[in-house]
Amino acid sequence: MAMKDVKFLAGRANWIKGSALADVMKKAAELRAQGRELISLSAGDPDPNLIPRSVLGELAKEVLENIPASVMYTPANGIPELREELSKFLEKYEGYKVSPGEIIITVGGTGALDLLGRVLIDQGDIVITENPSYINSILAFEQLGAKIVGIPMDENGMRTDLLEEKLKELEARGEKVKFIYTIPTGQNPMGVTMSKERRKALLEIASEHDLLIVEDAAYNFMRYEGKATPLKAMDRDGRVIVAGTLSKVMGTGFRIGWLITGGAIGKKVLMEKSPVDFCAPTISQYIALEYLKRGYFEEYHLKKGLPGYKEKRDAMLNALEENLPDAEFTRPIAGMFVMLFLPEGADGMAFAGELMEKKGVVVVPGKPFYTDESGGNAIRLNFSRPSKEEIEEGIKRLAELYREKF
Repeated sequence: MAMKDVKFLAGRANWIKGSALADVMKKAAELRAQGRELISLSAGDPDPNLIPRSVLGELAKEVLENIPASVMYTPANGIPELREELSKFLEKYEGYKVSPGEIIITVGGTGALDLLGRVLIDQGDIVITENPSYINSILAFEQLGAKIVGIPMDENGMRTDLLEEKLKELEARGEKVKFIYTIPTGQNPMGVTMSKERRKALLEIASEHDLLIVEDAAYNFMRYEGKATPLKAMDRDGRVIVAGTLSKVMGTGFRIGWLITGGAIGKKVLMEKSPVDFCAPTISQYIALEYLKRGYFEEYHLKKGLPGYKEKRDAMLNALEENLPDAEFTRPIAGMFVMLFLPEGADGMAFAGELMEKKGVVVVPGKPFYTDESGGNAIRLNFSRPSKEEIEEGIKRLAELYREKF
């Protein structure tokens, strides 16, 4: 189509922005196409070698051969058997009961958040997030017309004292807050896990101000030590809506997520969902059903996968402590990420670009995850995808550039 096609764009197209993550991946792909060998500490994926691919392959074959419905449409909210199995799974591993009727199977956790935003967000609504927060969630909410207000974090998660202050300020100005979005466990990009005291405070504040909480549970099954009771398990008022996923367990390509919400919101989500994607991938739903039913989550993820990720997490923290002993960085007990902070005033975007060009190491600058002008010196590092050897070599090269510049 010619350049004149811009006249056909809807007005809201002006709100659509690209992701900084996509820009990093594009540049890395260009360098690889030129023959450069790169070490990537930038991904947000699990390790395919810690996922039981042969077992999943056997399940896929069995499902396709024995379940004709596996290649057909499903109900918009997902096959009943998976929702029933997921209900049992969440009670066992997350500690809360939810009826199958409150579970909507979605195209990954991202699909769950997009659908929820479509139903809840009116143009000009305020969505409260952590600062920083997951960039694609921020973009999704902004593209639906929301204004993002970020609340600073520390090692215990969102600063609920600052949240209280901000809500009072917004209410005094007559501004409408629609919901609070949080990734309380293994937060992306910080890697921080919210303390139990902060979780209690968050629930109390939401109750006091009559707000919904959207709990992004993407990393709940990537916890290496400590406790992290889901907000949903602590919720007594029915204020917590959960966006969950099996992407970090079975692999991101299966695209199986879920939304836990009932009542009018759940009904509207289903009405919105049908013309958007009709249903989550059917074969993926049946494979997920068998994966959960047969106890493979415990056998392959808890007993084999998590120890492997913990080793990688430890390798990254050890490499940072050895090579950059004076630098500030987070020490996650869950999730896939470490946030490294360059010296105050440093340009993380420029540093990440130089690191890729000069040292062949790909990282993600932290600034795009921030909801304000802070975070310019932050760098997000991923430890779940690379090997231990790549982690150690990548941090060594990063430290070389760090010392050259600072």
